[in-house]
Amino acid sequence: MNSRRICPADGSQYIDSAVGLVFMESAAGLAMETSKAESAVRNQAEAKLNQLEHDEPVETMTTSCKR
Repeated sequence: MNSRRICPADGSQYIDSAVGLVFMESAAGLAMETSKAESAVRNQAEAKLNQLEHDEPVETMTTSCKR
């Protein structure tokens, strides 16, 4: 027996069936993977920013080179 349901993601109606459930699971999986990728990119950007903030500027760095 099929029944109409409302998709929580976009408010569209779908028929509760095997195909509908597979679609919803796929959409949820894609959303989770997208969130993971966004989080990884954000973490990399924050790490790079922290690295740049803690590096000494070139002008103030001392060198041990001998002439």
